[in-house]
Amino acid sequence: MDIDYFRQTFRFSEDANTPLYAQLAAYIRIQIQAGALKPGDQMIPENIICDILKVSRTTVRQAMNRLVEEGLLIRFRGKGSFIASPKMKRSINYLYNFTDDMLSIGAVPSSVVIHSEVLLNTPKEILNNLRLPQQQTATFFLERLRCANGEPVLWERTYIPYYLCPGIERFNFESTSLYNTLSERYSLNLYHANETLEAVVLNKREAELLKCQPRVAGYRIQRFSYLDSDFSFEYTTSVTRADRCIFQVDLFKTTPTKKNPVEIQRHITPG
Repeated sequence: MDIDYFRQTFRFSEDANTPLYAQLAAYIRIQIQAGALKPGDQMIPENIICDILKVSRTTVRQAMNRLVEEGLLIRFRGKGSFIASPKMKRSINYLYNFTDDMLSIGAVPSSVVIHSEVLLNTPKEILNNLRLPQQQTATFFLERLRCANGEPVLWERTYIPYYLCPGIERFNFESTSLYNTLSERYSLNLYHANETLEAVVLNKREAELLKCQPRVAGYRIQRFSYLDSDFSFEYTTSVTRADRCIFQVDLFKTTPTKKNPVEIQRHITPG
């Protein structure tokens, strides 16, 4: 934000019912919504805002904290605060297809394949997660960055029992949907999935892949997917930045059934 522009356009209101920090937060929010402040723009340092407005550091910090909580600002240690990317809504009330979901919300989906191979001797932990019999030890392993508008959203690592999809390693999953391939080429009726989420601090590798600073907050997501026969067909772990992903659960009074499932929504920022 240009300092001169800030000096000329912002004044505190004399309305005593509205705290000063709320007025400052509202002004910055409007500038973001109007496009005067764009994703990636750096905010004026808090100490300079204090000097211009003749207010305490606490007042300015409260305003900035509110905007961070709303997902409008993001802080980087040693660098300051920056305008965050606008959040986009992604529904996962069904067994979602990443490509179709991104298109439905106006984002351009893409994937970067990091690794793709058939593991003949899959680690025992993965076999147990997939509930595979001892004689079935081969899985198809696919590691990808899932992107929206060219920016990484999720780092995914997926394991699928190979006996369900022989030859799947020949497909290019940078340009082909994995779920569509499983459904259309292998006639697998993908039925339901369970996800668990864990709040984590991103390590150096995860931060590099997701283009952020190490040690920022993130989510680790573990996903088990099943066919209509209740056989496991997928085990996926993924990681996303906390500032780019919000999870929402819609709760109902009735007990969840096939006719009345619990609805879940995932909100992701594309960067």
